[in-house]
Amino acid sequence: MKDAANIFVERITNNSDSLSNIVTIHLFCENAINSLIKAKAIQVEDYSKKRGDSYIPILDSNYATKLYFTFSMGLIDQQLYENLRLLNFWRNKAAHNIHEEIKKLPMNFYILSDNKSKISPEYSEAEIVLGVAFETYVALHKFIERNYEIDL
Repeated sequence: MKDAANIFVERITNNSDSLSNIVTIHLFCENAINSLIKAKAIQVEDYSKKRGDSYIPILDSNYATKLYFTFSMGLIDQQLYENLRLLNFWRNKAAHNIHEEIKKLPMNFYILSDNKSKISPEYSEAEIVLGVAFETYVALHKFIERNYEIDL
């Protein structure tokens, strides 16, 4: 089975629609956040299912709540949190407006990667979205693997 990073690269590089790529980046970030929560949060008994089944209630929450939870529990740092929050804003714009102009969205992402990210209106939409991918999903993926040794 392919790991999440390979699937992510495959999807992003095979899709030329920038708005749908924003949604894809968000989806992969939420999946990584879910993996971090599953590894670190305490499970409780799920009384809605058979006795002995357990679950993590926060996983039933939306992206913003899960993101805040991971940050407030000290599982991710401030800059990564702010990048992921800004990604959520972008995703909401992309998912609710088929005519959203990426170059008009706020681009104040922290540069967390070693790459020279291209998050500026002077670049093409595809380059901007790729830069956002590096500063959100790629940064989150590396952070989780490095700090928690969780395979995504």
